[in-house]
Amino acid sequence: MFSSQGNKCCVSDSEGDVCLWQVGLGSNFNKPIMSLKCHNKTTSDVAFVGSSSLIATGGHSSESRNVCLWDTLLPPRSSCVHAFTCHEHGCPALVYAPHHQLLISGGRKGEICIFDIRQRQLRHTFQAHDASIRCLAIDLEEDYFVTGSSEGDVKFIIFVTGSSEGDVKIWALDAHQLILSFQGEHSKSTFFRNMGSASGVTQVAVSPGHHLFSCGVDGSMKFRALPERDSIVRYWTS
Repeated sequence: MFSSQGNKCCVSDSEGDVCLWQVGLGSNFNKPIMSLKCHNKTTSDVAFVGSSSLIATGGHSSESRNVCLWDTLLPPRSSCVHAFTCHEHGCPALVYAPHHQLLISGGRKGEICIFDIRQRQLRHTFQAHDASIRCLAIDLEEDYFVTGSSEGDVKFIIFVTGSSEGDVKIWALDAHQLILSFQGEHSKSTFFRNMGSASGVTQVAVSPGHHLFSCGVDGSMKFRALPERDSIVRYWTS
C-alpha cells in the first residue's frame, strides 16, 4: 500500500507486523524506516489515513482490538493512538474514504463497520455478506465502495465488497444501502495450487471512469461498467 503522496509504502504480514518504507530517489530500500507489531495474531490489511504518517491496520488481536490507528511519527511503543473493538473473528480488509474521513472495515463473518476518524468512534455497522469479506474498494469520487466476499460475489456502497463466497456487492456510502449485487462473480473453487483455504474474490478496484475490476481464485479478472450516480438514485426512488 502506497501513501497518496507516493513517498511511503506500507506492508503487512501474517505474523501481525507492519513495515514502512520511504520511497524515492536516494531512499534506502535495504530496511524499513519503521516496523510495528500491530496485531498479536495476524495483520491482514493496512491503509494510510489522511497523510503518510497516520495508518490504519486490520487484523486479529486478543480482546477483539482488530482495527487500530497508528501514528508513525511516535515511538513504536506509543504509536497506537486508538484501537477499535470490533470484528470478533478478525478484520481481513479495510479502506479509507478521505473526503468523508471514514474508515470502512470488513469482518470474517461478513459484517461491515464504518468509523468516523475525526470522532474516533463507530458510526454504523451492518451485515454485508454471509461469508468472510476478502477485499474492499472505494472510487476516487467516493460515490461507490465495493465489497468482495469468499462466496465469489461482488457488492457496491458506493463502496465495493468482495467475499470468500465469490460475490461482489456495491453499496451507498452515505445511505448504507445495497445498490448492486453480482452473485457468484467468481467461483469459490481455486485455479491456483497451495492457496490454502482461500476462495472467492481476492481483489476489487474502481477506476476513475466508474469501471469495476475484480479478480478471484478461479483465475479470472472481470471488468464491468458501473451505472452513473443519477441513474442509481432514480433506481432507489422507483
